[in-house]
Amino acid sequence: MKKIRLLTFFLLSIMLGVFISCNSKFQPQNIKHVVVIGIDGMSVGGLVEANTPNFDEYIKNGAWSFNTRNVLPTSSSPNWEAMLTASGVAQTGVTSNEWRYNNYNLPPVVTTENGRYPDIFYAIKKSNINLKTSSVYHWSGFANLYDKTNVDFDFDTKDEIVTGIKAAEIIKSEKPNFLFIQIDHVDGAGHHSGHMTPDYFKSIELADSLAGVIVNATKDVGIFEETIFIIVADHGGVGYGHGHETVQGNEVPFILYGSGIKKGYKIPIAVNLYDVAATSAFALNITAPQVWQGRPVISAFEGAPEPNPATLIGQFMSPSTHIPVIYPRKENGEVGGLFVDKKAIVSIEGKVADGKIRYTTDGSIPTVQSKVYTEPFETTQSGIVKAANFGNDGSQSAYTEGYFRVVKNITENTGVSYKLYQGKNWKKLPDFNRLKPFDEGRVFEFTTDDLADKIEESTGIVFEGMIQIEEEGEYTFTTKSDDGSKLFINGQEVVNNDGDHGVQEREGSINLKQGKAKICVEYFNGGGGFYLNATYRGPAITKQIISPEKLTLK
Repeated sequence: MKKIRLLTFFLLSIMLGVFISCNSKFQPQNIKHVVVIGIDGMSVGGLVEANTPNFDEYIKNGAWSFNTRNVLPTSSSPNWEAMLTASGVAQTGVTSNEWRYNNYNLPPVVTTENGRYPDIFYAIKKSNINLKTSSVYHWSGFANLYDKTNVDFDFDTKDEIVTGIKAAEIIKSEKPNFLFIQIDHVDGAGHHSGHMTPDYFKSIELADSLAGVIVNATKDVGIFEETIFIIVADHGGVGYGHGHETVQGNEVPFILYGSGIKKGYKIPIAVNLYDVAATSAFALNITAPQVWQGRPVISAFEGAPEPNPATLIGQFMSPSTHIPVIYPRKENGEVGGLFVDKKAIVSIEGKVADGKIRYTTDGSIPTVQSKVYTEPFETTQSGIVKAANFGNDGSQSAYTEGYFRVVKNITENTGVSYKLYQGKNWKKLPDFNRLKPFDEGRVFEFTTDDLADKIEESTGIVFEGMIQIEEEGEYTFTTKSDDGSKLFINGQEVVNNDGDHGVQEREGSINLKQGKAKICVEYFNGGGGFYLNATYRGPAITKQIISPEKLTLK
């Protein structure tokens, strides 16, 4: 028996030795520097459409994923924090841009001796105090998200150009082992001019040039062969907002480039923003805190094996660049529109040559049995058009949808009334009963579109009217807004979407009888971009924007 135990111990020792050897073999040996280039607001679609010779080179000679997901909400702080801490909102407690480490609603799961959730800077210094760390950022809010006591060189810059130049200077003068660069102007272009617009593409092209300056700095100082670069974004966007709960907003590019990275390698595994810090720690041979959720993208490194096929369940949804585009669409991203006494012509574009676009007009999700799109068509009644790309290889994109409201026989009683209010520093909806409106009138729908030229910071709107209910039953209403909104039916609050936030949707349900019900929507814009629409669904009604056909002043 003793001999058997000794033999067993000997075999286990051999197996353990092999395991350690395999792990050592896959651990990068010559990487001494990691540079993260984070570009605020750069979507996958924006990267693909813009002219980006540097990013194209890094993809061609590096590893990449266009299916990388961020965390919700799509606001910046939770997502930059995910990159820095390899963890999500529920672990870090960073729920919004207003979060501060000493003023929060949700405490972090664990804290370091300095009362902070452990970030990549902390992990590096804990493993090797002699490693140099640096942070260069354009958005001042980025500095709220990490413990500066672990950062040797920290710079808050005035614009994107200075950010790129300062990062290059730090590389040349200090040769930091870890450098995180936050470039902010692409997000600004998305909010100001709209995502997927010429100005937005130009901003990405500038980011591409800045990335080239940063990479070239490592070549100039002789550390390029010892450096890997991670190019990533915190979120994308739709229209003028972050695209909350959309593929375009929640899917971002992830590029690995440099020493020891496979060339032209499409990463076959799921990647999340959590994996930025985890991959950085792996590359520098740093011990990752146990609480981290992220995983290093090991298969992207030369010499590492491919992922176990048994673990690769299913296939990725085609990236957002493969989603068809339905027209007409407005600059704010809303697809479809209101057509009063005129034809509604629907056209659909797709950029995938090896497949077909299939669509529906009844609100159902397109399948391989749905109608194939061949040419523009007219929709003669209100409804929802949905479309998706179906590749010949069996792949499928997410579907896109457009809300079409085709209205005839408009009368003086059609639509809802509105009242406009002006305040100061609003962070939530005010008590409008205490305020005096500066303008009022009638619009056809619950939207900011027709009032855009009157909306400034801390502008509020109250819409009121009647909604026709054709069949008794439960109805679910939503508001989608930037910033806060509420919806009331017969004086009862049904939807609460209040607060100072980007575009987000909230819903609530209520039982209604046949006939007319009083409907009211309150809205405010705190500042920056603004947006509002309201939808409903119920018995025999697919979710859709509330059409003027169902709305009257009284």
